[in-house]
Amino acid sequence: MCRNLNRRHSFVRRTGLLFVFVCCVALSIRAQTAEEQIAKSSPSLTPDQAAVHAALLRGYEAYAKRDAATLFSLFSQQSPYLPAFQQLMREDFAANESARIDGLSAKLTRNVQFEGDKAKARLYVQIHAVDKVTGKSAEGFGDMDHTLHFVREKGDWKIWQFLSTAEELVPDLLAAKSDEERATLLMAYEPFTDGLLKGLADQAQSVLEAKGDEARATMLFNIVLAMGKKANSTFGIANAMVGLGDVYVTQGDYLRAADNYQQVMKLAEKLSIPQGIAAVSVKLGNIHYHQGNFTQAMEYYQRSAKLYEKLGSTQEIAYPLLSIGNAYFAQNNYTQALEYYQRSLKIYERIFDKGGEAYLLNRIGEVYSVQERFPEAVNFYQRSLPVWEELGNKSLTAISLNGIGNVRYREGKYTEAIELSSRATELAREANAPEVLWKTLTALGRASLALKKVDEAQQAYVDAIAVLEKLRGQLVGNERDRQQFFENKTEPYVAMVELLVAQGRLAEAFHYAELAKGRTLLDVLRNGRADITQTMTDEERSQEKQLHASVTSLGSQLRKESSRPHPDKTRLTSIEARLQTARLEYEAYETRIYAAHPELKIKRGTAQAITLPEVASLIGDEHTALLEYVVAPDKTYLFVLSKKNATVDGDRIDIKVYAIAISALELGSRVQGFRRQVANNALDFKEQSRQLYELLLSPAQKELDGKATVCIVPAGGLWELPFQALLSLRGKYFLEDHAVVYAPSLSVLREMRKKDAQRELAFASASTAPGPSPGKISATTSAPAPSLLAMGNPALGASLVTRTKSSNRDFSLGELPEAEQEVKTLGEIYGTQNSKILTGAAAHEEAVKTEAWRYPILHFATHGLLDDTNPLYSRLMLASSSDDDDGLLEAREILKLGLHADLAVLSACQTARGQIAPGEGLIGMSWAFFIAGTSTTVVSQWKVDSGSTARLMVDFHRRLQISKDQTAVSKAEALRQAALKLMSEPKYQHPFFWSGFVVVGNGMN
Repeated sequence: MCRNLNRRHSFVRRTGLLFVFVCCVALSIRAQTAEEQIAKSSPSLTPDQAAVHAALLRGYEAYAKRDAATLFSLFSQQSPYLPAFQQLMREDFAANESARIDGLSAKLTRNVQFEGDKAKARLYVQIHAVDKVTGKSAEGFGDMDHTLHFVREKGDWKIWQFLSTAEELVPDLLAAKSDEERATLLMAYEPFTDGLLKGLADQAQSVLEAKGDEARATMLFNIVLAMGKKANSTFGIANAMVGLGDVYVTQGDYLRAADNYQQVMKLAEKLSIPQGIAAVSVKLGNIHYHQGNFTQAMEYYQRSAKLYEKLGSTQEIAYPLLSIGNAYFAQNNYTQALEYYQRSLKIYERIFDKGGEAYLLNRIGEVYSVQERFPEAVNFYQRSLPVWEELGNKSLTAISLNGIGNVRYREGKYTEAIELSSRATELAREANAPEVLWKTLTALGRASLALKKVDEAQQAYVDAIAVLEKLRGQLVGNERDRQQFFENKTEPYVAMVELLVAQGRLAEAFHYAELAKGRTLLDVLRNGRADITQTMTDEERSQEKQLHASVTSLGSQLRKESSRPHPDKTRLTSIEARLQTARLEYEAYETRIYAAHPELKIKRGTAQAITLPEVASLIGDEHTALLEYVVAPDKTYLFVLSKKNATVDGDRIDIKVYAIAISALELGSRVQGFRRQVANNALDFKEQSRQLYELLLSPAQKELDGKATVCIVPAGGLWELPFQALLSLRGKYFLEDHAVVYAPSLSVLREMRKKDAQRELAFASASTAPGPSPGKISATTSAPAPSLLAMGNPALGASLVTRTKSSNRDFSLGELPEAEQEVKTLGEIYGTQNSKILTGAAAHEEAVKTEAWRYPILHFATHGLLDDTNPLYSRLMLASSSDDDDGLLEAREILKLGLHADLAVLSACQTARGQIAPGEGLIGMSWAFFIAGTSTTVVSQWKVDSGSTARLMVDFHRRLQISKDQTAVSKAEALRQAALKLMSEPKYQHPFFWSGFVVVGNGMN
């Protein structure tokens, strides 16, 4: 049997069969031996027909009994195909040693064809076997379609060649010069049994995986699909759909792949076929894996493995085990990855799957490579190479060559590394394997640069980036899915920044710096966010509601248990595990909806990175500077953009770049240390503060002097750094001299400016006429007049009211009387006609979901809970109004709200924090509000003091309101002035009190 790396999976229910040998179209004799059936053969058969039938009966009986001697004796000893057949049977018997065949049906699909001393028989074969130990159905059997060629030797008919019918048909199909010629061939092979369709799908999979020939594989899968529809074969259609999905994955077209897989998954679930569910689960996991969502991928892989374990699988389970290893590897858990790779390898070795063995050898080589066990890594890579070359798989050959090349690079053998990565790149191009190609190109660029071959390095990086940009346009899923895809793919962009800076080509370097930041945000702001709920069918909406209700219920249980005076740790652990599972199921379902509705796909690639003339419009005048950081492995680069004299120079931008000699690892460590000092109100923070100022800001001191506003675009760990609290050599905090605003990228800031301009137009033309439904306001529709929606000190349940008052807005969930007074004061500042203030039980989650879209200013004074593992499950704590409302306003819910606010103030703990994601920035509350439509947030970088926060927030809003009637003050300047006032009071002089909140987004307006 031919076993491929991506195992073909049967969608036919396996039921117990009697021994049945059918050697003519109408004859069916049950539970008899071959000799008994031969004795009762039809008298109408000619002697030649009877002899061939007898050979067939003896052959299949010998196979069922594992009688190799008898089976081989039926073969012509002169046949050149005999050795290969003997090897095939020995491997088959060894691989299925624990299986006992308890049912076999072999039926001629047409009469035996005779031509002189030659004959040809084609049979539709169904074999069922059970595991001798477990008694469960054994794998590797099912439906087949065989063709046997016979020769007459000395009066006896002997088998000359045995092969699957598909093996005979496929070479002719591939050699055919026209569709008409192929159609004629197909007619000659009718009827298309499930066995033949399965064989054709296996052959197509082999062409895809072993040969890497996507075009021919696609043609064959389309033939299986067409013939499956013609034969009304659910089995054939399902296998063709899965196979075409595999082609799309190879091409990086994850949207089309997911659509195919989901259709087959629905079918498998409808027909209750666990083998099918297990098979497609691992395929869906692969899509999440390729898009960087390794947690979701792991969920699918483990689901598949568990199903196969339940079915008693000893073969098919190898692939999900391998895939689990890949997910662990991607999450840097190399010990676990190696364990699963080795478990899978043992299975592939036992079933003689060369492709599977070679792939695992490659993966184990990868583990040893990252562990710097270079001799072992090269040994495993080299062991896989001959197999790939024998199979003709260019894509996987490229992976092995590139693996060796990466080792040689790390050993300082750059010339050899270039040679290997060049060969790998050629093969990846020939195989049309984009996921492999961008990696080989990046490795080629890295090695070329090491030998100062600048032009070659630049071309390699540019080509790698072109591949990645194309892949970004073929993703499936929501914003988080698209963001995760880019996390581990920024190396060529950063490398281009370094290369161009070294050449003094600063404008081009800035372009690539922007391409590596805020990409998903840029797509959404430029093209809008797809509303998934508008495309769901009633059935889909119902299932989505059930899954969401499960997440909500478990979240509510977790909150209640956590708030008890003495929480039950065992129960907490159980609820948390169930909640994690429910979240993953909900996320997986959402991805399925995106796959089922391609119209939800956001247009990508149309939002170009910002140009220098556009930067000029962001800066406005000579009193503003923009700082953008790029963190490379060994250096950090600081881009400084400003105008020297707007009156004289007009829109001319002055751009400077400073290279800062510090590794990314050391920089992250120093930033975290300083942040902890300030967040913990430590007294010994000043030395670290001065050192970081000297490192990160002093190089640009000349450009910063005289600048009233500074916009900072951080990168990597710098998102955690409170720049406003850094001390200059003059002993002044950065915030004392500059209003500070943060942005994910300047391209994102450009789009935020545009959105704000549209929003101002919409609200300027608004009247008191009834507004549209949430998410539907636009520049051409009216909106209500009130400008502020503020929520403070929500009632978190009767059992929590008696809890000890909290001085910090943290997980203790105590009441926040200062927060309640805070929002009531805001009501006075904005006026009762222009504000809606909700406190206590009225400050509930449902009110946000139904009302927030109406207001240009949102303010939340409540507890905030950070989930830095799953940042989109970070939440604001609000009151609960019903069983369907748990009071936990999570970031994942916020991004779906369809907001129209130009400012959202999150007066809660750690709302500026989250998960740092290369290629995007910081994923958390601010990111969710930006996706939802808000252009500016005011958020906190640590657990803030409730009393000082209330004072800071009130003063901030008061200054914003005053500016409407007097000299305009930007949001960043309003926060600066409020912070300086708080700093002037002796009890609040420490940065812990006044520097915890930052403006993110369009805060320069």
